[in-house]
Amino acid sequence: MTSKNTHQNNIPNHDSEEYVPGTGCCSSFEKTNPCLPVSSTGIQRRDFIKAMGLAAGGVMLGFPAFGKQTSAAYQIPIDKGLTEEWFEKLYQRGEPEVYKGKDLAYIGMPVGGLCTGTVYIGGDGKLWLWDIFNRQKEGVKSVTHDNWHGQRVRPRDGANYIFPMSPEYPFEQGFGLRISQNNKIWERSLDFKGFEDISFKAQYPIAEISYRDSQMPIEVDLQAFSPFIPLDVKNSSNPAAFMHFTITNTSKEEVKAELSGWLENAILRFTKDAEETELSNSIEKESGNTVLTCSARSKNIHNFSTTIVQNQRDFGTMSLMLIGNDSSTVGSAEIPVKSNLLFPENTTETATAEFGEQLCGGVSKTVRLNPGESQKITFIISWHFPNIELPQNDRSTGENKGRHYTNHFDDSREVAMELAANYQKLSYLTNLWREAFYENSSLPHWFLNRTFINTSILATETCFIFKDGRFWAWEGIGCCPGTCTHVWHYAQAIGRLFPELEKNLREKTDFAVMDRSSGGIDFRGGLAWRNAADGQAGVVLRAYRDYQMSEDDTFLKNNWDNIKLALKYLIDLDKEYGETANGMIYGEQHNTLDAEWFGYIPAITSLYLAALAAAVEMAKATGDISSEKEYLSILESGRKNIESLFNGEYFIQEEDPDHLDAIGIGKGCYIDQVFGQGWAFQLNLGRLYNKKMIQSSLDSLWKYNFVPDMGPLRDSLPPQIAGRPYAIHGDAGLVMCTWPLGGKREDWQRHWQFGYFNECMTGFEYQAASHMIWEDKLDEGLSIIKAIHERYGAAKRNPYNEIECSDHYSRAMASYGAFIAACGFSYNGPKRQLGFAPKIGPNDFSAAFTSAEGWGILAQTRKSSEQVNKIHIRYGKLKLKEITLELPEGKKVMNAKVDINGNEINALAQQSIGKTIISFNQVDLKENDTISVRISY
Repeated sequence: MTSKNTHQNNIPNHDSEEYVPGTGCCSSFEKTNPCLPVSSTGIQRRDFIKAMGLAAGGVMLGFPAFGKQTSAAYQIPIDKGLTEEWFEKLYQRGEPEVYKGKDLAYIGMPVGGLCTGTVYIGGDGKLWLWDIFNRQKEGVKSVTHDNWHGQRVRPRDGANYIFPMSPEYPFEQGFGLRISQNNKIWERSLDFKGFEDISFKAQYPIAEISYRDSQMPIEVDLQAFSPFIPLDVKNSSNPAAFMHFTITNTSKEEVKAELSGWLENAILRFTKDAEETELSNSIEKESGNTVLTCSARSKNIHNFSTTIVQNQRDFGTMSLMLIGNDSSTVGSAEIPVKSNLLFPENTTETATAEFGEQLCGGVSKTVRLNPGESQKITFIISWHFPNIELPQNDRSTGENKGRHYTNHFDDSREVAMELAANYQKLSYLTNLWREAFYENSSLPHWFLNRTFINTSILATETCFIFKDGRFWAWEGIGCCPGTCTHVWHYAQAIGRLFPELEKNLREKTDFAVMDRSSGGIDFRGGLAWRNAADGQAGVVLRAYRDYQMSEDDTFLKNNWDNIKLALKYLIDLDKEYGETANGMIYGEQHNTLDAEWFGYIPAITSLYLAALAAAVEMAKATGDISSEKEYLSILESGRKNIESLFNGEYFIQEEDPDHLDAIGIGKGCYIDQVFGQGWAFQLNLGRLYNKKMIQSSLDSLWKYNFVPDMGPLRDSLPPQIAGRPYAIHGDAGLVMCTWPLGGKREDWQRHWQFGYFNECMTGFEYQAASHMIWEDKLDEGLSIIKAIHERYGAAKRNPYNEIECSDHYSRAMASYGAFIAACGFSYNGPKRQLGFAPKIGPNDFSAAFTSAEGWGILAQTRKSSEQVNKIHIRYGKLKLKEITLELPEGKKVMNAKVDINGNEINALAQQSIGKTIISFNQVDLKENDTISVRISY
């Protein structure tokens, strides 16, 4: 194979000193994103931390090592020190994870709607953080540690990893109980101050908190969530949270219980100058509900400065609604704040306060409970802050994009009213998904939690839907703008759960900013002024998934020309210095590690091959025979040529001798070296290239890159190249790149990006682990994911905040790809095809699935001479005419029967290359239908 010379992206000239080619926003170069302030405040611990008995140092107090201890002259051990018991527990179903005691301290589970801000529910059931005011800060807490082990650590560098944020409450809000029985009265807040015995059951999107006290005659249980219904973006993106309480009388006598909720008016909380404005609270009773609404208004209707105030980011409304309205319901627009427990003692309907003064209102309901009786009381907390300025970086000014929810609601009261009217349906469907994903599954509870937790990133300030309908996101909160293609293509969750948002990215961002001549796609949606080779391939792959997750081929037909143009950009890179494309790219390749690499790079080449394979299938679907032939020809060449990069154990980079000043991996064992094959499995594209070489590469990643304890590795490196602390002492993880066979050039260390190679970043780890699961390397793949699960154990830090370049980092949604791999799931909506070949527990398996128009449960059971597979629809509908399954090795179909709800239909069974394909005339399944396949062998 002949080498190719340098390629330069087609980008405009930049004379401004602000422009720094080749740097990513995660670099140490401070000008890359100056719009987001980073403070140098110290660590702040709130009462919750003190109550849990934790020191201010948090995780830095030290934890036991994950595996075997290592020497000071550190070498990554080949023996990972993992016991048989460790591996056995990876596969055990176990119990739902429940946190208690000190494990509650750092919990912050996003509990608002998708793309509506970040509201956490804490381990004690109290809402905190309240990042709904459009402040645009970096991270959940903008704090920088100037000298942590010789490093300066900003939020984007892991500040909230090394010192996890504890609950902070920017205004008064809470719930409390007043219990009376036989002239005895108990008053307790529903949080750590009111109860010592609290438990938190973790199953996103629903949090369940229990409050117990043996000295009290009642028990209280809270279910908190915002409606979350896969495939339904509108009903899953409301700026609100349900707080559903159940009070049970555990005594032998009647109990009277009053449950109160209160809310401080926090409008314009972060605006400094609004003296001509007053805060206003109101209580209304409408449609059987009682609602407190907090707002702000001008004290003088002739005051023209009101317009300025109304454009402030934190101008809006907030509401607290109690569903149900009878004589036992009390609401007051103003409650004096005299303690941490507030009850409305009167029925004040309106109240005002000067700007800067405290104004708090509340609602409560009183119930009488007989012995053993339970009653339910439901609150809705809603918010409406319409002014959002995005995107912002050093080459763009902010403009008010507006929140999407302003298209549906004028204020928070309307939000609460609509949700109350639909509460039964929304609660049922959210619980139905939770039941399908967690309770009806046979997969381990820890695995389900970790692979789904990161979906909550969509419900944080990482993600937005603008008023014009465009979906837009940072990489992590407040850091690295533009829904970056080379990061977001790792995130498998969104395309499966909310495919509408992924299609939105293709049509409103990627293809909208694409250069119409070259096909290059600005990897930050118009903000980067350059293209990324890996992200470019990712757009093609995601477009194929978008097609698969569609009811028909409309999306593909509408976008096929754009998809071809995007692929043409990569093909032109391939043949830029040769007459024909050979399936390999040699020139400049900007990529997700924020640098331009040169030469033949296995990670990017594998993604290119996967994109070609996806394009072949799309060409077939559109009847584009000439494109199909072109792509297949290049793919066939690339399949052979990529083998030249295999060194006997793993794939390495063939460097360009004309660009030895550029950073790269060289002869390193790189985490993404066979990423394209992992992507291909996600899309049911089959084997891209040499199976033996690919599996050897995965074995090498485990052998050379899995570190049982990152502490000694970090200690062995100078601070300037140790990388960001996303895994520290006591944490295990898969590091980005190692050079076990030598070949690392020392001059690479002068590049700031070199530190990346010594880091553990969960999104990369998940994609590698998912690929291992697809390749039946279950021990290794599950161990990597379990290591992440333990790194983010509640005793150490917030389990719901995986950090890379800032908090709630989008790449972490690659975790859902591991779930897809564990199910061996495949789907093609337009072709009416669905398949599953479980990797974990195939003899008695069940798990949730999603399709273009519905979701439900997959199930498989095996006996000595029979296998039964079922697809049960729980929501929406599913159109099918082909089901692909996998029988035990060596088994042949003797007989196959298919029935729908017990009624047999005609079907044909065929076996091919380890797969059993069951085909039949199209059936349209609706909710509660079950299609079953019974195969005798």
